[in-house]
Amino acid sequence: MSGLSDWQVAKPYEAPIPQVLFPLLAFLLLLLGFVATSTFSVIKAKTSLIQELTFAIPASLLLGFGTLFLFMAVGIYV
Repeated sequence: MSGLSDWQVAKPYEAPIPQVLFPLLAFLLLLLGFVATSTFSVIKAKTSLIQELTFAIPASLLLGFGTLFLFMAVGIYV
């Protein structure tokens, strides 16, 4: 087989998550991220670093993935 024939018979990439679900996932992840951020911002100032990280890391991940799905929902594929 040549490189050209391999290219012609290749299947296009399909995302594991259907594109129809991108807006819903963006909304849910951003909503949960904002809730996690608000709980992080109202904890007492004298808490341990571990307790702060248990709120901050999930909030950061939720907002990051929510932003990614929001970009993909509006047609900006990164």
